[in-house]
Amino acid sequence: MSARIAPFGTTRDGRAVQRITLGEPGGVQAEILTWGAAVRGLRTPGGVDAVLGLPDLPAYEADTSYLGVMVGPFANRIAGAAFEIDGETFRTEANEGPNTLHSGPSGLSHQVFAIVEADATSAVLRHVAADGEGGFPGPITVEVRLQARGGTLEIAYVAASARPTVINLTHHLYFNLSGRPETTGIGEHRLTVAASRFTPTDAALIPTGALAPVAGSALDFREVRRIGAALAQGGPELQAGGGLDHNLALDRGGPALVLVSPETGARLELVTDQPGVQLYSGQGLKPPFVRWGGLAIEPQGFPDAMHHPAFPSPVLRPGETYRRRTLYRLLDADA
Repeated sequence: MSARIAPFGTTRDGRAVQRITLGEPGGVQAEILTWGAAVRGLRTPGGVDAVLGLPDLPAYEADTSYLGVMVGPFANRIAGAAFEIDGETFRTEANEGPNTLHSGPSGLSHQVFAIVEADATSAVLRHVAADGEGGFPGPITVEVRLQARGGTLEIAYVAASARPTVINLTHHLYFNLSGRPETTGIGEHRLTVAASRFTPTDAALIPTGALAPVAGSALDFREVRRIGAALAQGGPELQAGGGLDHNLALDRGGPALVLVSPETGARLELVTDQPGVQLYSGQGLKPPFVRWGGLAIEPQGFPDAMHHPAFPSPVLRPGETYRRRTLYRLLDADA
């Protein structure tokens, strides 16, 4: 079957954006945009739309919550909007006080990707970030393959750079398995995460460089737990972000994360080769969505890793290839 591609609009600066529909009969259905390689929609085989999306391109251009888009070259936060490689300092765009969040306004989330190939179930999108784009050394070539087959959406990343740089790629998908994020929050969703440790942060949500146990904290999802109960527990871990906004260091083996809506019975199982997953409980979401209207699940390398030698290194050198892969398996109540 041929690819299903249609126009989605034109950006304010004249770039054409396409919409790609992926999936096969009886399986998940994904709607992908070339704007930020965004996942605008993701329906379970039974028809529950599992992710938050926006109605049109102007809404995506104005969005500050990173709904569904790919973030990088370096996802999450960079302290002081600067980093050093081999004695040379690089300054990125500060967009969260003095720090950089999700690579700033020139990041991948605001780029229009080229379609390299596409068919009925998969699409490969590419963007080449120029040397110095957003402050990152390059050029950096990023490719992402999105494949909707059976009950699974697979997202696979490949990146290479002509100069030593830093790479941390993910998608900023907000999940709400009730299918009604405009009226129903995620408080009743049940969450399990295979993570016994997390990366504590300061008041600006910058990691301290330590790894701390989740035991006893609002971040302990090793056993199935209602998200609303974790938010109600509060504690010092939740104060800085006003809710969940934390990187959990994943344990190995089995699904990294399971999310279930008791209302619809829909279930998400996540498998990834990333070392961490950022959870953000959507406390900053704006209309048409309610507060806590979606749980952002971001498989990733550790935030601010370039400043913490004990964290997995984000440095990518010429001749090396960055590869990461995440599977989102969606099941309905009767599956």
